[in-house]
Amino acid sequence: MSAPLTLDFRDTQIGVTNPNISTKIDEKVMESDQIDMCASFTIAFRDTQISVTHPNVSTEIAQKAMESDPFKRWIKNCEKVIDRKTIILRGVEIQTVDMFGPHKVGFIKVKADAYLVFNGIEVPKAIPGIAFLRGNAVGILVALNCEDGEKYTLLVEQPRIPVGDVTCLELPAGMIDANDDVKGQAVSEMEEECMIKLKKSDLIALTETTMLPSAGGCDEGIDLYYVERKVTVREMEDMQGRLTGNKEQGEHIKLHVVPFNTAWKLSGDAKLLCSMFLYDKVKLSEKSTGGKKGKRIWGRWARHDTL
Repeated sequence: MSAPLTLDFRDTQIGVTNPNISTKIDEKVMESDQIDMCASFTIAFRDTQISVTHPNVSTEIAQKAMESDPFKRWIKNCEKVIDRKTIILRGVEIQTVDMFGPHKVGFIKVKADAYLVFNGIEVPKAIPGIAFLRGNAVGILVALNCEDGEKYTLLVEQPRIPVGDVTCLELPAGMIDANDDVKGQAVSEMEEECMIKLKKSDLIALTETTMLPSAGGCDEGIDLYYVERKVTVREMEDMQGRLTGNKEQGEHIKLHVVPFNTAWKLSGDAKLLCSMFLYDKVKLSEKSTGGKKGKRIWGRWARHDTL
């Protein structure tokens, strides 16, 4: 829709396109029905109808975005009333939609005309309304109790373009499908990324509600679980450096078996750091209750609790 810019990348020039940012829209595109600059839908928000515009997104893709689980969950969450506070949406603009193939909605960026209401009184100034919708995910901390008397865990290495890291180390994790089967997805991810077969009953929850790693800009919530396994030295050697991942989805994953107590030093991954902290709290709770399973200790109001 507009001429690309170029920038230096190592010893070459690469193009940077800006199809949805340019102030000039190609006349042929404007004349077509692919993108209607005045197009809009209406959706129910509590007891009223609000407008959803999509000036740079086709009607077909915008409709798929509105029917997606992340968008519907976001609207539902915005409707909640908590401690006499609530949000009013006057309208929503769908700015971009990234599709995962022809049918599956991947990521959605929206800008909402949003206001805070407290005790029935609307605050006049709008609150920040830009949101990146990608849906929820699940992370699994693996505690490997080895016959050599040491404890280890598994990290997955893979290239991560958003942070520009070709060898990013992370907790095994994956996005939740529309059916919201969190434990089922965790089991699938463990088999796909780590080639470890689990049952849902093997997973122990570390969180009562989803962890919100970036609530200022993104809707993503992450459920954290852990699993304990006894392994032999040979089994650990077989896992070390194993290449896994779904190649059809562009995944290039390498397994790392690392000492459990020092894993936090190897990665800044928020899933890993939070799950290790919570795991330690669960184990301390078990000790204080004579070995009984500790309760999950991170709920909605955990910041007010004494851990």
